[in-house]
Amino acid sequence: MVSRYTWLTIRFEYSERRGVYLVSYSPSEKIDESESFARETMEFENRMNDLYDDNAPLFCDEEELFKLSSEAEVIRYHTPEKMDQHSVPKKKKSSLAAAIL
Repeated sequence: MVSRYTWLTIRFEYSERRGVYLVSYSPSEKIDESESFARETMEFENRMNDLYDDNAPLFCDEEELFKLSSEAEVIRYHTPEKMDQHSVPKKKKSSLAAAIL
């Protein structure tokens, strides 16, 4: 998703209290301008609801329905960089991050 919408930032984390992932998209100004993004996220959210039922992630824009902690994972578009011998591999992505990407 972030490769198609390079302006997009996705923050998410698992909520022990709610028992589901919380996912927040931003910036809302760009989200409001993009019909294709709205359509694509609605389809994605519906797939998550179909797959996970009551355990499906909760989604919102700009953390308007819930607040994420400073420990929340962040996904943004980045220009691929050439790896050199001193590069450190990134940590393994969570299954939710893999689904979002």
